[in-house]
Amino acid sequence: MSQASQTGNNLQYIRQMMNLIRNSNNPQYALQQMIQSDPRMQNVMNIVRQNGGDPRTAFYNLAQQKGVNPEDILSMLR
Repeated sequence: MSQASQTGNNLQYIRQMMNLIRNSNNPQYALQQMIQSDPRMQNVMNIVRQNGGDPRTAFYNLAQQKGVNPEDILSMLR
């Protein structure tokens, strides 16, 4: 139950970030501000860098490490 709750909270946070960036007049600037001000985003960027700078590869590799089907997560975000 706790893991499901955490997943729900994470998905909600991701949706909020996506909407903020989508609705921004300058999405690149909005993303940079998030990275600078949010330690969670700094962690995400570190993971992306560790995967050659490719966010897709980072996402799929992390999902595999966690034993999660990445397509399930993507479908929940749609």
